[in-house]
Amino acid sequence: MRRFTALFALALSALVYAQDGSSSIPPKIAPEEYRERREKLMEKLNDGVVLIEADPLLAGASGIDANTPRFDYTYLTGYHRKGDVLALIPSLKKSILFSEEPEEAKRQAGMKDVMSREKLEEFLKEITPAASVFHTRLRKEAKELVEKVAEEISATVKSAGRVINREITRMRMIKSPAELALMRKASDATNKAHLAAMKACKPGMNEGELQEIIEKTFKSEGCDGLSFPSIVGSGKNGTVLHYMKNNREVPPNSLVVIDIGSSIYGYVTDITRTLPTSGKFTQEHRAAYEVVLEAQKAAEAILKPGVTFGRLERAARKVFQDRKRTDWSYAHTTAGGPRHGLGHFVGMAVHDSGEYGRPLAPGMVITIEPGYYNVRDGYGIRIEDIYVVTETGFERLSDGSPREPDEIEKMMAN
Repeated sequence: MRRFTALFALALSALVYAQDGSSSIPPKIAPEEYRERREKLMEKLNDGVVLIEADPLLAGASGIDANTPRFDYTYLTGYHRKGDVLALIPSLKKSILFSEEPEEAKRQAGMKDVMSREKLEEFLKEITPAASVFHTRLRKEAKELVEKVAEEISATVKSAGRVINREITRMRMIKSPAELALMRKASDATNKAHLAAMKACKPGMNEGELQEIIEKTFKSEGCDGLSFPSIVGSGKNGTVLHYMKNNREVPPNSLVVIDIGSSIYGYVTDITRTLPTSGKFTQEHRAAYEVVLEAQKAAEAILKPGVTFGRLERAARKVFQDRKRTDWSYAHTTAGGPRHGLGHFVGMAVHDSGEYGRPLAPGMVITIEPGYYNVRDGYGIRIEDIYVVTETGFERLSDGSPREPDEIEKMMAN
């Protein structure tokens, strides 16, 4: 009955969002999946108690990368409340949540074993000797409490360390069907926002107007937030990698880089398109754009399980070298200007947890985003698509927004 009630609540939540104008809002991830994640992590551990605290999340641009490891707590519990502590006891195959608001935590996390935060000290004393080692990812106050108790009962305190962090990272790299459903929805909404921007873009409008159109589309699609602050950089602003002011008048016969992503139930996407501001690429801009697109397709052509980011990078970089466009490309060269990697993992964070030297595997979600940034002539080009690695290759979640120059011009003409 408990399981039925939880599933019914999820279905009802999806229906309410559907009435907001979107017909395909996936359900939130079920509590059972979070329980399975905790159990899977405990299988990798063999001693003691693991204590993980919910760090405060940082707002705005400052939190884009800083929050990535902080989402580990959310990944294991399904919610995030600053100061709450998750205890994992591998020997007992049991997990307990300690919260300042236990009833609310129980409701949000869907866990049966939830206790008041005040009970943490008592728990630590009672769990010994079944688990006499405390592996901690805690902030100062909670860590001092654990150290005090450990001294009283002759237990050992260790940092959670690389093993636990690595195992959570590897779990997060492989997305479940429920996670992929949310990321597909976020990507679909972002594709539609790009289409709206293509139809609206014209010289003389403000970058902020385009941003408003984009983010209204996200909301109309039932999305609940942004992957990161929207980037709408026209002209020379397109050469600034993480430009977020979005307050300049869009110039004629130039380019605008639109790097955006929506969020739904904690899962995000990341898609970039570069548009001709007057609706038609100039000869110079088209030539540079086609090199960037060719480089992206070269990496895309070898994308499959077993391939590394390094191989994707080399495939893209070779195109820039062959076309003699390394002067302002994204690739690492001796020339000046912005530089960035070819892509990154995406999931709960836009730059999600991942091991970049590890071969790609089915269920991983990545971006491929080569760019060309001509600081001298004042324009930037970036094309970024998002992919799910499959058993035989990939699925491109950004297929719904055109990237071919002729298709973009046609969409803008309409």
